[in-house]
Amino acid sequence: MKIDRIEVRFVEAELDRPFGWSQRWTNSRSVVVMKVFTDDGVIGWGETYGSQDTVAGIASIASMAIGEDPANISQIWHRIHRATYQGHGYAGLPAMAVSAIDTALHDIVGKNTGKPVAEVMGGRLHDSIAVYATGLYYVDNYSLEPHLKEAAGYVKQGFTGMKMKVGALSLKEDAERIRATRDVIGSDVRLMFDANESYDAATALTFADMVADQDITWFEEPCASRDFIANKLVQEKSPIPVSGGESLSTRWEFAPRLADRTFDIIQPDICGVGGPSEIHRVGLMAQAFGIKFNPHFWGTGISFAAALHALALQPIGQIGQTNIPYQNESVLEFDQTPHPVRENLTEPFFTHENSRVDVPTRPGLGIEIDESVLERFTIGDMAVVDTPSGSQVFF
Repeated sequence: MKIDRIEVRFVEAELDRPFGWSQRWTNSRSVVVMKVFTDDGVIGWGETYGSQDTVAGIASIASMAIGEDPANISQIWHRIHRATYQGHGYAGLPAMAVSAIDTALHDIVGKNTGKPVAEVMGGRLHDSIAVYATGLYYVDNYSLEPHLKEAAGYVKQGFTGMKMKVGALSLKEDAERIRATRDVIGSDVRLMFDANESYDAATALTFADMVADQDITWFEEPCASRDFIANKLVQEKSPIPVSGGESLSTRWEFAPRLADRTFDIIQPDICGVGGPSEIHRVGLMAQAFGIKFNPHFWGTGISFAAALHALALQPIGQIGQTNIPYQNESVLEFDQTPHPVRENLTEPFFTHENSRVDVPTRPGLGIEIDESVLERFTIGDMAVVDTPSGSQVFF
């Protein structure tokens, strides 16, 4: 079996109501979707981040997989890495491309062998994955009432944890929002907040001290994501555990962050770290360093399924009698914000029970794609590659 065609498209949908975080507001949600064909008729799906302008570059990188046996997942992954690393661009577009390719190859091999991806990767340790609700963005001109109603809704749905946004308002205003949220959800539900890189170290520490009495599970991305000195300073002095790393790619970017303990919790994203293969490697590294591993998620059911499969192989953080989410068992972000593509693209549409989601058991990723949804939301031209790259690729 050989890879003989790859399609890449940018998919975007408008929102009925915009929402915001520390950096900006948005009225749309988007993703880059990859469809990989084999000469035996088996199709694999992957996805990553990007824009209409990056589709051609992702397709160019993907051309290095044309003609290859999709079962050689590691060989293809490292071939792309070798071809792009010296160009000093690996942490950008190539990492996005290989993340989608790696996901699609696992999907193909699983379908071809009749095994779910977790079994292709080595066999699951978990049949379900603990999740928390991500939402609680700024809406309606920063109104607090809809925020609190949303938080109460997550409790009613049975989520045992949720994450909210901070950083767009004054420290006092955001601290008041955290206190109000805690009052609404009670003391038994985990609460985290994400600043999306909005503070310098001194301001982040001031804010952490202001809300330290609210039983916060983690403080996400307090400072610029690659300002490792500032993040390390916050990690050392904050009364709240610090998390980050969603924008880092591959084990090579995570290795010094783990060694330095820049974060108490790392949060790689399967769409940018390098796909299921690499997120699993980084997860094992985190366990070896005694650092919690709670991946980021912001895509559709394609990457969510891939993340579930990869986390099914993640050992508990420290050896113990019981797996306890947040304490020694990884938890996965479960995006609850509006996303018309995510809500319609895959079958099944993932749901949780008691804040856990079952790992799919059908072959491959275990999902079906509604291609009419892809057609409806595709922006611009789809890029197609069906011949292998004929030259060294540099970015």
